[in-house]
Amino acid sequence: MNEHRVPATIIDSLGRGRQRFPDRPLLIDGDRTVSYAEFAELVEGAATRLSAEGMRPGDRLAACLRNGLDIAVAIWACARGRFVFAGLPTNLDRTAWAALADHAQPSLLVAHPEFVADLPPGALPVGDLLTGQRQPWRTTAAAPAPDDLYAVVYTSGTTGRPKAAAVTHRASMQVARFYTDLLRLTPDDVTAIHLPFSYVSGHIAQLNPFMLAGGSAIIMPRFSAPRLVEVIRSHGVTVLDLVPSMFPLLLRQHDFDPTTRLRAIFFGGAPTPPATIRALRERMPTLQLFNIYGMSETAGIITALPDQDIDARPDSVGRAITGTRVRLADDGELLVQGPTVMPGYWRDPDATAAAITDGWLHTGDIARIDDDGYVTVVDRKKNMINRGGVKIWPADVEQALCSHPAVAQATAVPVPDGDAGEAVGVCVVLNPGTHGTIPELKAWARQRLPIHARPKQVRILDRLPLGGTGKVDRRAVESLFA
Repeated sequence: MNEHRVPATIIDSLGRGRQRFPDRPLLIDGDRTVSYAEFAELVEGAATRLSAEGMRPGDRLAACLRNGLDIAVAIWACARGRFVFAGLPTNLDRTAWAALADHAQPSLLVAHPEFVADLPPGALPVGDLLTGQRQPWRTTAAAPAPDDLYAVVYTSGTTGRPKAAAVTHRASMQVARFYTDLLRLTPDDVTAIHLPFSYVSGHIAQLNPFMLAGGSAIIMPRFSAPRLVEVIRSHGVTVLDLVPSMFPLLLRQHDFDPTTRLRAIFFGGAPTPPATIRALRERMPTLQLFNIYGMSETAGIITALPDQDIDARPDSVGRAITGTRVRLADDGELLVQGPTVMPGYWRDPDATAAAITDGWLHTGDIARIDDDGYVTVVDRKKNMINRGGVKIWPADVEQALCSHPAVAQATAVPVPDGDAGEAVGVCVVLNPGTHGTIPELKAWARQRLPIHARPKQVRILDRLPLGGTGKVDRRAVESLFA
């Protein structure tokens, strides 16, 4: 897609889609199918309604909403009215929601009814506030600028001080353009959105690129492997966004097979064992795989590893996308600069100053970059296990355990050790139909890891605990060893 043809904002993109594909389905939410033209009218109506409720440009709309038409309309309505959307993840508790709401300082807080009682005073049931009226799309309405902020994405909030990455139109459209080109999206493409809209995955990595291409999206309230396979088959899904922890669950579904229209999966958020890639190749020989590395602070993308490089470079996350530069700090931390990097954290100049130096974002990841520009992420700096002053990277331990033929997934975390301060604890999930014992897995690790990195404790689980974005919840894993 030529750069001059890419709309400058997500509102321009919706207006373009309304003109080019008015009657095509944009969203399917349960039994309701919403065309491009209808979605534009719902967005216009919601922006008008929010203005009538007293919201003005720059005001925040906080929304605790499950995936569905409500939250999709909310995001685009905020962009249309030049408000700021602040999504409150639905998997939190009363204390965490209160902290996020206090940080966002919203003019209006809406939620699905089941969440209202646990939200701060003043929260309103969403009802028909966002989807209750349609208005003709106004081609003469004041347009946002490419560098305007239209959303904040919370990168934490269950513990500690909330941090919200600011999202601009320029960053979102850069991501949309990249995915449209990488995945060769067309109006015939269909995706299923099961990752939360309140994070970058749902609306930045999926709905916005598909809107740019003229494609369609099936909205799922949450991830369920059996339900996702059903949606793939019944709606002709062609492209998916997943996190690696979901692959083993999908591979357990016998009807996840080549008879569907599924042609591509892009994934990221955690390392993917080579055995999992091999299993996907065997099950779906024509399926293309794309490994994406990014974070909320970069609108979800920094590097990409295309299908043709996945088998040859299984440990790499690819090269920096167009317009983005990467380099290493003296301690090996990966730094990134480019149009998708956030302008800063919402209402947190100190955190912004700590994260961004001279335009370079500190990712918090230790990495390597080879002579061809391919990046390999070693691990998160904060995940490092310190055993008597010796650094242990969990990814090295996890890779060793995942090389066992019975192991589908492994997560290594620090566990208390009276002598050395910290030791290694590992939780593993076995492949269906296989057998592995704890002594056997410890013996396997002894043959492949230096003495300081060998697991002191191993647990076998049916599944690893996951957070709201589908990634492994390391704090929950740590608590299993408490």
